[in-house]
Amino acid sequence: MKRILLVLIAGLIWLNMSAQNDSINVNDNPYAVIYNHLKYLQPDSYEPVTASKSLPDNTLSPEKTAIKLKQVLDGKGLFVDLNRLPQNPDYYDTLHNGSFYFLDHKEPLIYIEKTGDSWYYSRTTMSELPRMHKELYPFGTQYITYFQAPVWQVKLLGIKIWKWLGIVVLFIASWLFYRIFQFISRTFIQRFLKKRLPITEDTDKTILKVARLVGLILAVRFILYFIPMFQFTPKLTSIAIKGFNVLSIFFIILLLREILHLFFKRFEIVTEKTENTLDDQLLPVLEKLGIIILWCFGVVYILDYLDVNITALLAGISIGGLALALAAQDTVKNFFGSIMIFLDKPFQIGDWISFKDVSGAVEEVGVRSTRIRTFANSITYVPNAILADSIIDNLGLRVFRRFKMELGLTYDTTADTIDVFAEGIREIIKLHPSTKKDDFEVHLNNFGDSSINILVILFFNVDSWSNELAARHSLLNSILKLAEQTGVRFAFPTQTLHIEELPLLGNSSTPQSQEAGQLSKKTEQAIADIKSYFDEQKTKE
Repeated sequence: MKRILLVLIAGLIWLNMSAQNDSINVNDNPYAVIYNHLKYLQPDSYEPVTASKSLPDNTLSPEKTAIKLKQVLDGKGLFVDLNRLPQNPDYYDTLHNGSFYFLDHKEPLIYIEKTGDSWYYSRTTMSELPRMHKELYPFGTQYITYFQAPVWQVKLLGIKIWKWLGIVVLFIASWLFYRIFQFISRTFIQRFLKKRLPITEDTDKTILKVARLVGLILAVRFILYFIPMFQFTPKLTSIAIKGFNVLSIFFIILLLREILHLFFKRFEIVTEKTENTLDDQLLPVLEKLGIIILWCFGVVYILDYLDVNITALLAGISIGGLALALAAQDTVKNFFGSIMIFLDKPFQIGDWISFKDVSGAVEEVGVRSTRIRTFANSITYVPNAILADSIIDNLGLRVFRRFKMELGLTYDTTADTIDVFAEGIREIIKLHPSTKKDDFEVHLNNFGDSSINILVILFFNVDSWSNELAARHSLLNSILKLAEQTGVRFAFPTQTLHIEELPLLGNSSTPQSQEAGQLSKKTEQAIADIKSYFDEQKTKE
């Protein structure tokens, strides 16, 4: 009997000492505070009184407050890794300049602080706890008592049946939520854009995408609102919250992309009113660049949300980016070449340009290359880096189109006939509807091997190659009609074999020599005629 009493007394003393030790160790460091709070609210060691020792001494209803705090941690998906908690009693947070320890940097209201020589949950956490609990559990937590029957406690894949039922109901409700807000969003957006943007087939598809994304984002937020009420394990809640938040961010990026597309559709209407056709090509490039920037920021934001070390990642990317830049330097050159083309605007869409061995009409200026349609109706892709460094002859910027030709007349054409014919050509140029009236030249130019050549230089006032060809046709056709009326014949390369006959027979075709006096008189008469001709020309001028 005495032995039994001694054993009981020893047991009581040991329990008392262990309790005292627990009370001493609970508030020694951040690790002890959090460990004590979470450990004694687990199903296999449920002791709210002991768990409440992690709270400040002046906490009202400490047991209920400890339970609510645990529910808030679970509802927010704050999975605590005990191995990473500091066990140093003198722990100091250099970022916040104080003896604090934050469970998660995304939750600045939930942290441990040192008061005197002891660590507790902060007074800020205690004061904000009722509000945080109300936000996470707007309907309270009493609804769990409705599912205490054994049939609801059966687990499937580690999750109770009543929670599976709730998940099904939640997804059905979120689908209805999605359909309702998709319809509302589409109606509102169509009314908003009706006076600002023409509703084409492409625009209507974009509006539908925007409405669907708005509905999906709201449906995901609807699911996130109710996730804490299922009271999953902290790890499962954390996975669910992070997963749906990432999905929500992904939908937001897609939404911003479609909104960006609508903005550029609006800008297209503005650029259509400008004369510069390069603006039409610049908008798609800017839109693609905006989408790339949007995705870059979105990916960085998602990685930061998932606690990925962005600094180390960017450092690794920068090192790898150097090697990538060296490998893709031609692509970079082409990209900057396209920027220079858009800034300098050496040509516009539709201009006929010529450089090096390429000649054709510009059809499209892309990020990497420019597409040119040649005479053969084929497409030539020219890298923008080469195009930006080339000397470009922009025939599309010509105000007038120069036309030069030589008309070869036969050698039996008289001088008077040549003058009449040349004057007729001048009148044709003046009458032609597409020629420049004050800048043309029509003159007897030289004596060719088989023709007397008249030089014709003029300028057409036309805006396209096709119109220039039509103007040439009408001009040349008019000159042919003039030649028919004046009896002028056009020469073509010929060779005549002349055989000299015997002079003694008296039938030589070689001109006979004339007396000096007779030849001199003829020369003086020719010079006089020429002088009078020049005088007539001066009078005309």
